[in-house]
Amino acid sequence: MLLDSQIQALLTEKKRLPDNWRRKLKIKKKTHNCHAEKELEIPRVDGGSFRIVLRQSQPNPFDFSVILMYEDSAGKSYILRRYNGKHPSAHTNKWEKANRGKDYYFRNVFHIHTATERYQTGDYGIDGYAEPTDKYFDFKTAFDRFIEDHGFELPPLSPSESGVLFDPETIQ
Repeated sequence: MLLDSQIQALLTEKKRLPDNWRRKLKIKKKTHNCHAEKELEIPRVDGGSFRIVLRQSQPNPFDFSVILMYEDSAGKSYILRRYNGKHPSAHTNKWEKANRGKDYYFRNVFHIHTATERYQTGDYGIDGYAEPTDKYFDFKTAFDRFIEDHGFELPPLSPSESGVLFDPETIQ
């Protein structure tokens, strides 16, 4: 289990992206063709690694996730944060609902999931808590904000890199 203090330290830790990192984003093969997915592993100096996972629905470009994962030195993975698009399904913050919190339900809005200690101790998914956001309005702005918000250090863009993460017809 990750404590809130550990989660916060991981979220704010400086993360150096490798040169030509856009080209190193690896396409994950899927058995179905509903969404495009790419990921990039970023080793940590102290052991373990971070992973950026990008997913975008093929039929609906506003249905996406930009994910920051952490894998500890023992190989256990944790989703630390997800910048999500407008999913057609509703979202319920289950811990807040079970504990009579307010504003635990929303649907079809951009939202950010964040790992919490309380969701782990409550036997919910580590990143089950989410809040609506107006930080972004599409995949590109979500990704740009994600990079800014999580301490990523970008190398200079090489002339061979276009800066596009998916095919132009996927991102609108």
